[in-house]
Amino acid sequence: MEPPAPPRLFLVDGYALIYRAFFALISRPLTTSRGENTSAAWGIASFLRRLTAQYHPEYIAWVHDSGLSFRHQRYPAYKATREKLTDELQADFDRGMERIAELLAAYRIPVVTLDGYEADDVIGTLAREAAGAQVAVVIVSGDKDFQQLVRPGVWLLNPGRGGPAAVDEQWVGEANARERLGVDPSRVTDYLALVGDTSDNVPGVPGIGEKTARELVEQFGGLEAILAAAPTLTKKRPREALLEHMERARLSKELVTIREDLPITLDLPSYAVKQVDAARLRRLFIELEFHSLARDTVAPSGPATSETVEDEAGTAAAPAAGPPAVPASAPKPGGAYRVADTIEAMGEVVARVHAAGRMALDIETVLEPGSPPLVDPLRSVIVGVSIAMEPGEAWYLPFRHRRRQPAQGGLDLRDQSERGEPPPVVNLPPLGDPSMAPLRALFEDGDVGKTGQNIKYDLLVLRHAGVALRGIVFDTMLASYILDPGRRSHGLDLLALQFLDLAMLSYEDVCGKGKAAIGFDEVPVPAAAEYSGMDVDVAVRLRAVFEPQLAAQKLDGLLRDIEVPLISVLAEMEATGVAIDLAWFRSLKERFQSERGAVEQEIYRAAGTTFNINSNPQLREILFGTLGLPVLKKTVSGPSTDASVLQQLADEGHELPGLLMEYRELAKLENTYLDALPALVNPATGRLHTSFNQTVASTGRLSSSDPNLQNIPIRRELGRAIRRGFIPRPGWHFLSADYSQIELRLLAHLSDDPAFVQAFRAGGDIHRETASIIFGVPLGAVTPEMRARAKTINFATIYGQGAHSLARQLKIEFADAKQFIAQYFERFAGIRRYLDGTVALAREQGWVQTLFGRRRYIPELKDRNYNIRAFGERTATNSPIQGSAADLIKIAMIRIDRALRDRGLDAKMLLQVHDELVFEVPPSELDTVREMVRHEMEHAATLSVPLVVDVGVGDNWLDTKHT
Repeated sequence: MEPPAPPRLFLVDGYALIYRAFFALISRPLTTSRGENTSAAWGIASFLRRLTAQYHPEYIAWVHDSGLSFRHQRYPAYKATREKLTDELQADFDRGMERIAELLAAYRIPVVTLDGYEADDVIGTLAREAAGAQVAVVIVSGDKDFQQLVRPGVWLLNPGRGGPAAVDEQWVGEANARERLGVDPSRVTDYLALVGDTSDNVPGVPGIGEKTARELVEQFGGLEAILAAAPTLTKKRPREALLEHMERARLSKELVTIREDLPITLDLPSYAVKQVDAARLRRLFIELEFHSLARDTVAPSGPATSETVEDEAGTAAAPAAGPPAVPASAPKPGGAYRVADTIEAMGEVVARVHAAGRMALDIETVLEPGSPPLVDPLRSVIVGVSIAMEPGEAWYLPFRHRRRQPAQGGLDLRDQSERGEPPPVVNLPPLGDPSMAPLRALFEDGDVGKTGQNIKYDLLVLRHAGVALRGIVFDTMLASYILDPGRRSHGLDLLALQFLDLAMLSYEDVCGKGKAAIGFDEVPVPAAAEYSGMDVDVAVRLRAVFEPQLAAQKLDGLLRDIEVPLISVLAEMEATGVAIDLAWFRSLKERFQSERGAVEQEIYRAAGTTFNINSNPQLREILFGTLGLPVLKKTVSGPSTDASVLQQLADEGHELPGLLMEYRELAKLENTYLDALPALVNPATGRLHTSFNQTVASTGRLSSSDPNLQNIPIRRELGRAIRRGFIPRPGWHFLSADYSQIELRLLAHLSDDPAFVQAFRAGGDIHRETASIIFGVPLGAVTPEMRARAKTINFATIYGQGAHSLARQLKIEFADAKQFIAQYFERFAGIRRYLDGTVALAREQGWVQTLFGRRRYIPELKDRNYNIRAFGERTATNSPIQGSAADLIKIAMIRIDRALRDRGLDAKMLLQVHDELVFEVPPSELDTVREMVRHEMEHAATLSVPLVVDVGVGDNWLDTKHT
């Protein structure tokens, strides 16, 4: 039905919406990169956005319960059956309530409460007064009790919900008020008095269901009339139920009746909708990582200048984790973005850049025909290049634009009145044309400093076009990452939003989306110039923001000496790629299918029946119904069957969970590697070209994608078989160099524990040495079990694991694991002091750092949620170790790359996987490369314990581990 006409007062049943939003995603909650559960906040933020956008309320009030109401006094069991939250979920919910309070404050929506009353009664009273004042009332709630308030001037709006049991939004007025319960609004309390309300534990009359209740209401009217007629009823069951439970029915009606006479006065002016506090809202959305909502708080391409956001105390406010945002003052974006589509204009741009000695660069591309739909610079062609030197101005150089095909999407910046036959598309000659030599020379001039956002992509695109980009000095994505590695995204649009108060044009803005999307080469040149020019303009502005912050926090050296030099190293590795044996992968596919089929049959045997292994409902029924296994974790849809549950059940000796884990791993390996890797081989090179990512892992470690070559399991035979399929070029060899126990060595250095340091200096087996110290036995008396336990706790120490985790890993009792940990730290007291001191320092200053100054912010340490605090403590202890290991191998990679070039060697560095580097080496260079790599890796830093590198050579990746 149609919403009421203005003016309207929206009365929001706050707790009902919050509970609905929180529980809608209870099985898969939304969380930030810091681990904060944001399901409730997201649900309310989305609701407010939708409500204000669709209905533009004139007045709005958010109503909450306050304390226990008269209903609890009359009936102590009222609402007693509502599901109780676990301590963890309660902490998440409480935190969500705090966030929603912040949201409402930013929206400037008043929260209305009256001590000792529920929101229902406050809403009922306010609705009566507002309707009397000729203001249309909209009660926003999904609670069926509110049906009783529907009357002339009062409507209900059930806002619906997402999640597994999605409900559509619904308006309820006089015209359709009977549809939900089957009775008129004036008889809703009589109906509910009979059927009760399970959600609030209102008892009703046992034995009377919805159909009978509707019939009684229709026949007799109100509850007292029904009770008076009870002896005359011909049907035995309702007659006896009513006669036996008359007082229960009266109590139920009292409980479900919404009061409209509370001592509260309608204050309509205070409920008038006000302008939202956009800066405060944006800051909150960014902190909650609601990036799509954050973008909506500013208009595209403006404002370019703003004052520093201040909190209520008038002081500059900082994000929850990381450095403060400092907007850069500059001319408005888009004001001076020009197209340079002639040789003369290109020459003028080049001259300006040389005079300035610096430039920001961004390259727009399209994929070559037949390429898979991935971001792949090695299969991309240049459409246009944008260049900027100062904020507020940029030049766009078009190379490959073409006229847009009819009836397709995208942004056309020309005024509608000017549209007619589109002008001819003017492009510059290809980059390889002799007339473009000045631009190529500019790119290759190492004395002109280059800035970009993810400039490795531009470097690889230019390399693919035959141009070597030199002089890279700054990358805004890397700068953001160094300043705050915990940020979930370092995308240019989000950085512009947070640091410049600027909403950028999106790719979809210019290219459209879905079936109507066009390639960037079909975007009109003026629109391309606006979009791409803004990219380089923002990069210039962000550099001005980030450089002082890096210097102030002494992080500029990390960017200058490690991350920026690493860009060209990684680009070289990506461009080189790695070969795989396609015939071997085809044979593995057949082998995997056979083994997976065998495991399937074992699963059916253990289950005693056949079923759909990939169906969670069927799997739940088999595990917890047919087999009666213990339920370890619940979700909204039933008992959990996730990996942690299956692992625990398998550890307890149950056969089927172990088989299911094996089946899942086989399926994952098959899909992720055997199917995907051959399809990603570049037909032009015959090799795989992964992308190494510098800004994903918050520890500082590199990751790889498209394809991910860092998570191929090595402990299982089938995982090792996949590695066997990676091969060098004909006649060459693979060389693998792997840091030995690098994280434990760093722990020894950082903790300066005498016994641990000496164990490494002894040069033997560190786990055997540790076992000897823990158990107080000579090295020769250390048993394999002792060594295995020492190894487990050595690594558990790095990751901050407690007694529960250790007990599961060692398959021992909790008390024994606790004693084992105590014994370990008694022997290595220096490690305990270091770990405790690191956590204490992190609480004090808010961050930890590596040996090379890389910071990790840890706001989780101050969270009220115990689990989040515990995560923060683990993060505080392992980040300096993992981050230092990441820095070490990056330094080694830079030095090795330089040595390969300086010595004129043909060997290539191909892969970086955790603490391992993989090279492709001609036979004549093996000895030279082996010693050079070992030297550079072992001398990447000077520690109190020796750095040791294991080097292996083989004719495939796997064989390098066996030499």
